[in-house]
Order: sequence, then structure tokens, then C-alpha cells
Amino acid sequence: MNAAIAWSTLGWKWLEMMFASGQVIAHRSARRNTPAQIFGMGSERVLATVESSNAMARRMIAFPAGDPFAMWNAWTRILTSGMRPYRARAVRNARSARRAR
Repeated sequence: MNAAIAWSTLGWKWLEMMFASGQVIAHRSARRNTPAQIFGMGSERVLATVESSNAMARRMIAFPAGDPFAMWNAWTRILTSGMRPYRARAVRNARSARRAR
């Protein structure tokens, strides 16, 4: 994959995640949360962190050394795999927040 396309795709996915996160934060701040909901939100973040770390570690094992262009592309794949769990949860939660309104 072309490095410029990979980095721009990563940027767009990051923007999508930030927009969805803003919607979720606004929705969850406006409602009255029970302790179980607060615990669920915290657990969701911990699970996303574990999945993200695991995905990035798996990519780091195959990190190419010596070729700068391959390393540049590898960093894109590492960051994309690390962002994927957070983005998936943010987008999913934003969709459910829009349905709940």
C-alpha cells in the first residue's frame, strides 16, 4: 500500500473516532449513570487498552529493520491496529447513542 494513502487513511479513521467519541461523551454526560453503567464504561476502556496493546505487540514482532520505507509503512500498520479497538467501540457507542435519542 502507498505510504501516503496509509497515513491519510489513519488520519481519517482517527478523526472519525474523535467525532464519535465526542458524541458518546455528550450523550453519557447528559444522562444519569448508575454505578453499573460507570463500571461498564471503565471495563470497556480497559478491554480496548488490552486489545490495542496486544494488536500493536503482534505487529511489532514483525517490524522490519534496515529498510526505512518498510519501517515507515510498518509504523502505519502498528498505529492502525492499535487504534482499531478504540475506534470500533467509539463508533458502535455513537450509533447506539443516536438510536437512544
